[in-house]
Parts: sequence; structure tokens; C-alpha cells
Amino acid sequence: MGDKKYYWLKLQRDFFKRHDIRIVEEMPNGKDYILFYLKLLLESINHEGRLRFSEEIPYNAEMLAVITNTNIDIVRTAIKIFCDLGMITIYDDQTIYLNEVQKMIGCETEWAQKKRDYRERLAISNSEEIAKIEQNEDNVLSMSDKSKSKSKSKSKSKSIDINIVEQVLDYLNQQANKAYKSTTEKTRRLIQARVNEGFTIEDFKTVIDTKVYEWGNDPKMEQYLRPETLFGTKFEGYLNQGGKHYGYGSKTVQGNEEAVPKKHNFFE
Repeated sequence: MGDKKYYWLKLQRDFFKRHDIRIVEEMPNGKDYILFYLKLLLESINHEGRLRFSEEIPYNAEMLAVITNTNIDIVRTAIKIFCDLGMITIYDDQTIYLNEVQKMIGCETEWAQKKRDYRERLAISNSEEIAKIEQNEDNVLSMSDKSKSKSKSKSKSKSIDINIVEQVLDYLNQQANKAYKSTTEKTRRLIQARVNEGFTIEDFKTVIDTKVYEWGNDPKMEQYLRPETLFGTKFEGYLNQGGKHYGYGSKTVQGNEEAVPKKHNFFE
């Protein structure tokens, strides 16, 4: 069964500034003539500009009046005007040809339309996700700045464990092909905040694996594989996504050693 095709008429912004269109429009009943012309264009687009009722029967004025819902006198006068101005050609077999229609036809298959619709929905979904992520990052950094202003009086409670920070960032850099530094104060505070909440290094690895799997092959989302996104206030939500994919978020045992699976390449 062949794939269905859809056709449409592409009008340039200056369509009504064309000399022939302006000339016709200024005539008595000119707007009716232009409307009739547009209807003819639409009728002809899936026949590459040709108009015939069938192979054996050409259209006459009465038939065109019926299919375009146009007054018969308007049809007869308009056809003569269009011929005189070179807008249409009537061949010896009475086939009507719309001379400009080839420049104005757009078409796509049903499958192409479905793919285009899917890409548009995906773009909207990604835009919404990006907006949420960026808003979350703003909130995290704002909270972090407020916390920093009070940190002098509370700094003795828990100092930053640089060993944990280095392990987390080494793993992120390896899995996501990044180069984040353990000396960046903002990054260290984010990781320590999650540690203070009771999360472990394995929890960090699970979040990293989960989001690398989800975003790693998406050019728009890959940029968010960064500490301020992964280790912010949505950390626990990301952690609970683990297990919804294959090959990430769980440890595999090889002999007596634990090994975390490496990032998949879906093109291999």
C-alpha cells in the first residue's frame, strides 16, 4: 500500500504585490476573480497544475463554477482575463494549466509528516525540560549563595571531604567525557551538600549513569551533564530513576571486584 501524500500551496508574502494579481484585483469584481484563481490553484496542486475532470472530459465553465462555488459569470470573465494575462493556459484538448503552480507546490508523504510532527513534539518536550533544569540550577545557586554567607558561623559542622569530591568528579568526567575540576568551590559545595544529606558515592555514580544514558546522545541535553544540574536539589529524583534503563545504575561483579558498566555507544 503506497504512502499517502499531502500537498499544499505556498504563497509568497508578496503574492498580492504581483503585477498580474494587482491588475486583476483593481478590476470590477477583482477580488472575486482572485478568490476564484486561488481556488483553481488549490484544485490543481495534486495534478501538477493541470485541471481536467477526467482523461476523457475537460472542465467547462459550468463545472468550474460548481466545484469552486463561484458565480458562472465571474468564472467566464475570469478565465478570459487569466488567459490574457498569461496566468493560465488552455490547451487544444481544453486542459487548463495554471502557469505559476509549479513554483507554489509543497508536498510530503504521510510518514514524513509524522516524523516532522514527532520532531516538533520532541523539541517542545526538550525545551520544557531545559527550562525546568535551568530554573532548578538558578534555585540551587541562589540557595548556595545564601548558604555561603552563613557558612562562617557553621563551617565547623562538616568540612568538605575532598576525597569524595575527587571520586565523584573523576567518575563524571570518565562517563560523560568532561573535565570538571575538584578545586571549583561551587562544585565542592554541591557534592558536600548531598553527602551531608546521607547520599553515598554509589548514589552519585547511579545518578551520573542514569543521566548519561538519558542525555548522552541528545545534543540539546548533553550540555546539562554538569555538577550544578546533576547534584542540585533534583538529585534524589534522578537517583530514583535508576533501574529504568539497561546497563546503568547497577553494579556488576567481576571476580572479587565491582565494576560499573561503561557508557554504551548505540552506533556500534
